[in-house]
Amino acid sequence: MQSPRRSERVSVDAFVKVSGDGHELVFRTRDLSEHGVFLYTKVSRAYPFRVGSTLALELFGFDQTVRCTAVVARVVDPGSAEAEHFPTGFGVRIVEADDPARAALAALIERIKLDGGAY
Repeated sequence: MQSPRRSERVSVDAFVKVSGDGHELVFRTRDLSEHGVFLYTKVSRAYPFRVGSTLALELFGFDQTVRCTAVVARVVDPGSAEAEHFPTGFGVRIVEADDPARAALAALIERIKLDGGAY
């Protein structure tokens, strides 16, 4: 049984620069909330991050960049048993963001909801 979500998710296709574990890569978002993001790449690959990895994120949304620190909560690798039921990628939980970043993320989510997911 899954635990209830802390906040509503919105679907959006945005770019996120991820730095951590000696890697700096760009991914896309599948969805995001005020507490987390699910990231993926359209190129089938094994993800270099593992559950518990701490990452620096830069989410590029509309006319601003939201910077925060996140921890990998879940990884769905291509070809894994979980990938038969869920999209490949990895989910991160936002663990640190200053007040302006949290406000920018909340505003981005509201804009996505108003625009029907258009980005």
